[in-house]
Amino acid sequence: MLLAIFRKFFALFFLGSSIAFGQVPDNVTSIELSQTTFPIERPFTISVIIPNSENRVTIPFPDITGFTKQGISTSVSPSEVGGKTITNQVITQNYLATASGRFRLPPFTITINGETVRSDGAVLVVLPSKTATAPTATTLNTVDVVTGKAAFLSLRASKSSVYAGEDVALTLSLYIADDYPYVLNFTALDKQLQEITKKIRPANSWEENLAITELKPISILIRGKRFREFRIYQSVFFPLSNQDLRLPAVSLQLVRPRPNIGPPSSQPETVVFTSRPLTITVKALPPHPLRGRVPVGSFQLEEGLDRQGVTIGQSVRYTLTVIGEGNIATLPAPALSNETAEFDVFPPEERHTVTNNGNQVTGRKTFSYFIVPHQNGEISLANRFQWIYFDPKTGQYDTLRPQLRLQVGNKNPTAAAQVAAPSSGSGANGETSSGITTDHSLYAGIEAMDSTLQPISISVLVRAIANVLILVMLIGMVFVFFKKQDTGR
Repeated sequence: MLLAIFRKFFALFFLGSSIAFGQVPDNVTSIELSQTTFPIERPFTISVIIPNSENRVTIPFPDITGFTKQGISTSVSPSEVGGKTITNQVITQNYLATASGRFRLPPFTITINGETVRSDGAVLVVLPSKTATAPTATTLNTVDVVTGKAAFLSLRASKSSVYAGEDVALTLSLYIADDYPYVLNFTALDKQLQEITKKIRPANSWEENLAITELKPISILIRGKRFREFRIYQSVFFPLSNQDLRLPAVSLQLVRPRPNIGPPSSQPETVVFTSRPLTITVKALPPHPLRGRVPVGSFQLEEGLDRQGVTIGQSVRYTLTVIGEGNIATLPAPALSNETAEFDVFPPEERHTVTNNGNQVTGRKTFSYFIVPHQNGEISLANRFQWIYFDPKTGQYDTLRPQLRLQVGNKNPTAAAQVAAPSSGSGANGETSSGITTDHSLYAGIEAMDSTLQPISISVLVRAIANVLILVMLIGMVFVFFKKQDTGR
């Protein structure tokens, strides 16, 4: 009797373990590398995919010998699972090769929210450029150099004047001349940086911060003199009001233990470097009925339909993507105008990708709609969608309008996606209207693809096999149970 009970508990334990194995979720943090053979003009990327994450995460990406770190891009894709909204993030670090050749990316690990993710690394092959040019020295003439100072702290802005809502980058750097006669050490930098950012972070502004995880000197020429730049803080701000940004002077303390030449000091001394105050003029937007409610930046439009030739009552997916420079994360959905009985439009699903290189914020935001037509004929989407914004480069309001037309009741429907051609026109209130579209749709050329060869997902295959084994064991356990019952009788 006890042996039979033990066998049943053992079977249930094994069954539970198998179920857990067979139902391993796909939503685990992972690392992806871009192509390992690429031309020198193309950046190499390391991406971290974080499922079900809404908070911005700072990731310590590894250094790669022969490469310099460029901007970090963040892609956010919300999705509905079980009636709940789940936000998935893809954080990508861009690397730019300094020369062609073969480079080794050793195995590395990244810890995110207490979870450690490992990558096996790779061998990177950087191909030479066909139009290579001789490298030029990095120069910077916009830094306010203090006369006679071989080391100084500088707070600089990418622009001295911006419109409300336009981006402006702030960079706080310590510059040390190559011939500076002392050794300088940073001390309690995190605590000092917290106090500094409280002073220089503009009020009533949206911030896109570029996390600096390590201090590495950057060789730079300033007015013919060679310095080492240590970037301490970088961030892009979008002022939300018309008030000027007045940033006070800030100070940074360092320890000077000994000179490079001469007798050593008896004890380390503390030196203080202070930046100069900075003022950025913020201009009000020109008069407009929607002033203060439209995004500010330089944008273009891409759009696409997943199919053409639909019938009445049949839904079709329409994607409208805004691409450009500006506050991508807060871009609103296109305005729906001219209520019509031709078709219904359902609320869009949104996803966006943001790239911050420290000087500007670029990216794309996609709005995916489902459209259900109610009558036959050709439907112009431009009569229903419009996206108004202010372009600080031209100083004018522009309107992006769709160029696609939906064919309803086509006798010979095709599954190929339709993508709008570039166009420009005139919008309301004297605005200019423009649109740009590419032919890189997900469904482009689908009719010419071979569907005989389908990729196999290993995780899906393992899960399917495990589920089949679980079902077989469950049936076998039920059969044995009833067989024992019959034998006992």
